[in-house]
Amino acid sequence: MNLTEDKVTLVSIFYRKDMKQYFVAKPDFPLKPFDRVMVDFNGELKLAKIINPIVKMDVKGWDTLRAEGHGGKILRIANDKDFANVNKLEEKENEAFKICKEKINKLQLPMHLIETIWVESEKKYTFYFTADARVDFRDLVKELVSTFQSKIQLWQVGARDAMKFFGGFGPCGYPLCCNGSLRDIETVELCFARMQNLSLNASKITGACGKLMCCLRYELNQDREEEIEENY
Repeated sequence: MNLTEDKVTLVSIFYRKDMKQYFVAKPDFPLKPFDRVMVDFNGELKLAKIINPIVKMDVKGWDTLRAEGHGGKILRIANDKDFANVNKLEEKENEAFKICKEKINKLQLPMHLIETIWVESEKKYTFYFTADARVDFRDLVKELVSTFQSKIQLWQVGARDAMKFFGGFGPCGYPLCCNGSLRDIETVELCFARMQNLSLNASKITGACGKLMCCLRYELNQDREEEIEENY
């Protein structure tokens, strides 16, 4: 990590199949957006995608992020062996996804499975799903534990969070905000579009998730900052 007076230089990344942006120390070798790298995080080797290779932050802010679980050491650019190991892992997860989906159908549960993640260090499967209401999945958990003989965790997520797994591009031509630039997903209200005098045509202000586009929130804040500067 580079330290200059009260500033540190970091790298923002997404870990494989993770819905949250993390910050790690900048390595000594050059990186560019979308590079795949291997990161040592608390002794666990993880594949990650570079979002922003240079992030300037004050020391106090970095200390706060580390207390929240950020950190790690980028070891190298991912190589063919790393990708081969990840492919084997994803085959394992895809098979678990298929089995879980079959059990959901068998139990006739009103839920839509969207992702499966296997954590080798914890011997745990985590299944992410969406649903219109709260789902009683206790019987499903019992069947999954019996089938895999592993720890099982089920997480219900909203439509916005679900899109972070799928990715894609927005109408602006850039990667979806939820899959690249946003650290956290926040509620977006229709009034944000009205306050920017935008068309209320659903096709123009709705994102791939079917909800109002996330950029309506931070573009509103940007407009307000520019208005304050002009008035000043």
